[in-house]
Amino acid sequence: MFFTDYQKNLAYNLKKSELRKKYKASEKELKQVARTGNEVSLIKAMKKHGNFEYAMLFQKTPEFKGHKVRCVNDKI
Repeated sequence: MFFTDYQKNLAYNLKKSELRKKYKASEKELKQVARTGNEVSLIKAMKKHGNFEYAMLFQKTPEFKGHKVRCVNDKI
């Protein structure tokens, strides 16, 4: 399994624009933490940033697109 359940949930529950905003904010946070030199905080910031990045990638996969179609069909 390439994407974690957490990353998939982010992809399913956030709009592309929301996910992009959170990604940009985490990138900014990552740069700030890197300047401090605190390795523990850096690891946490990298994980957070990576999760948003992978969630955005997951939104482009056939699995994600197929899930969206099934949700629409379930409502009909």
